[in-house]
Amino acid sequence: MHFPTLLLLLIPTVQAINEYTTIANVPKPGACGNSGTLPGGGWIANKACGYVMGTAVAGQRFDVEKTSSAGFHFGRYRGTGGNFCTWILPSSLNLNTGVSVGSSCSDATASAMCDRNHFGKDFDSPPHQGDGAITVPLSLVGCPGFYNYFVDSNFLSGAFQDPVPFNMATTTGGGYRYTTRDGQASMVRATVAEYGQVIWFFVPRSCIAAQLPGGLNNDGGDGC
Repeated sequence: MHFPTLLLLLIPTVQAINEYTTIANVPKPGACGNSGTLPGGGWIANKACGYVMGTAVAGQRFDVEKTSSAGFHFGRYRGTGGNFCTWILPSSLNLNTGVSVGSSCSDATASAMCDRNHFGKDFDSPPHQGDGAITVPLSLVGCPGFYNYFVDSNFLSGAFQDPVPFNMATTTGGGYRYTTRDGQASMVRATVAEYGQVIWFFVPRSCIAAQLPGGLNNDGGDGC
């Protein structure tokens, strides 16, 4: 008589959270020393004010697990070809589009992402140095650019997604930041003439390999 009750007790509960639509023209985070606007959508990163890991392009979905006091959201980005846990900038979501979904990104995942070696290798500088400044200059002319590469929360491999809509031939001030763990994609930055803004995006590492110096940094322990 009590067996059904026991079964109910063994079924784990799934916390309900809200999922929202991502938007364009997102303000860069002043809390991280940035200014300007991101036309394509808000940056996604390994932590608040951390390493850029892509762009939550407008019109996709994001599940909010938690929000920091500064307004950064941690949760699941459901993008064009990716579906993984990450942080997103404040003001990146249309808060009028919320729907209830099940929780799927844990504190353990957020903690693992604090170590930059969890998602990348061959960084331009040791942990807590560089802060996005150009230490390895690049020419990106002739390279294809993509807003996104990662596909899941393992960050072991990926696929180029969301081609950038601007003309790579007019970019200036190119700089290298890191390479994905599979060695196929590199995160770079450049000033985009059409926007008058510094934009971060991925290019094939093979396109810039000849410009990279030896001795790129693989120290871990970045922390949160």
